[in-house]
Amino acid sequence: MIQHIFAVTVKEFKVLWHDREALALLFIMPVFFILVMSLSLEGVYGGGSREQPLEILAVNEDQGQAAGKVILDLGKMERLTVVESLESAPVTLRKAQDLIRTKKYRLALHFGDHFSERIQSESHDNTIEAPVISLMVDPAMNLQLVSSLRGTIQGVVERHLIMARLPHIVHQGLSGLGEQGAPEMAQMLNALTPQLEDIFSNADIGSLGNRRVSLQVVPLRSLVNNRQPTSTEQNVPGYTIFGVFFIVLTLASSFIQEKNDGTFQRILTAPLSKAALILGKLLPYYLVNLVQIALMFAVGVAFFDLRLGNIGALFLISLALSASANAMGLLVAAVAKTEAQVNGLAVLLAITLSALGGMMVPVFLMPGFMKTMSLFTPHAWALSGYHDVMIRGLGVSAVLDEAGVLLGFSVLFFLIALWRFRFE
Repeated sequence: MIQHIFAVTVKEFKVLWHDREALALLFIMPVFFILVMSLSLEGVYGGGSREQPLEILAVNEDQGQAAGKVILDLGKMERLTVVESLESAPVTLRKAQDLIRTKKYRLALHFGDHFSERIQSESHDNTIEAPVISLMVDPAMNLQLVSSLRGTIQGVVERHLIMARLPHIVHQGLSGLGEQGAPEMAQMLNALTPQLEDIFSNADIGSLGNRRVSLQVVPLRSLVNNRQPTSTEQNVPGYTIFGVFFIVLTLASSFIQEKNDGTFQRILTAPLSKAALILGKLLPYYLVNLVQIALMFAVGVAFFDLRLGNIGALFLISLALSASANAMGLLVAAVAKTEAQVNGLAVLLAITLSALGGMMVPVFLMPGFMKTMSLFTPHAWALSGYHDVMIRGLGVSAVLDEAGVLLGFSVLFFLIALWRFRFE
């Protein structure tokens, strides 16, 4: 019996060794997963850290000094990089909004012209409005990260609020000591000023009355009705793209199976060109992809009240996305020789490209070289296009670049596939 087991084992090893490419993929896949996922997820835990600080534009229109002090303190924090000027010019509100809308920056902090006046006013003076700061964000930005950043900024600002109100609080305390005790106490307070600042920096904000700093999160989009994006608007496009590229496995397996069955060779004897054969094979899968996308978005609308935005722009991105997925499927069919190679290569591409393209981790949280690598994936461009339409509220003209790049991927994959495709 041991000899029989040994004989079968040797036979299976020979089968595995016969398809060495598929065997190699068994080792390459986990290595790629470890590298890509670890490097991508590094941004989730490192975003806003010393190694990977968040960049935030600072628009200072304050006529006093309070906003400048807040910006200075924020700039000293390890997790933030505050940008006050670009090309030797202060960042203006218009410039910050344009940079966020064009996705060159994700965050901007805006201090109005009366910020110092309002922060130094008495807490119960209702004639002066409470100080307001606007935190402008890219609508597609991670909500948890925005919430964490908002809390950090709020803490720094309200510490300055306490320090600005410190003289008034001390004056109120001294007024109850009478004329004889007040000068002596004032002299003592002057000597203890550094200690008092430390104490008041950790004081309860509620002791200042009703006047608090209002930090408003403003998602920038082209539409008038600014609002915070929902998790559905961020997740549905990502999972849709992830699902669309699984057509690669189905499409490539179809080619391999037909070649193994001899069906493909019999079709070649028919009076039709090779181009017609390839396009005829691809068209059903292309239509399946479009139905996939429509179904996923329909589920989002029906169950989560998903806002689709401009339908024409959404359709344009979907057409280009489906084309790139089908072309990649043809490329896998051209490169792979066996069913096992198709399975390994298709899964490898589906997972690693999704991770690189921002389906699992937002691209802006990734390390610098990972951001660059994401530009070489159709996934990142498709996700950017969907976000432009559904979250940023843009139209057809705004997504022409993304659609063009997706079609460029399609042409590239298709040409390489035709070059490597074996019709025999």
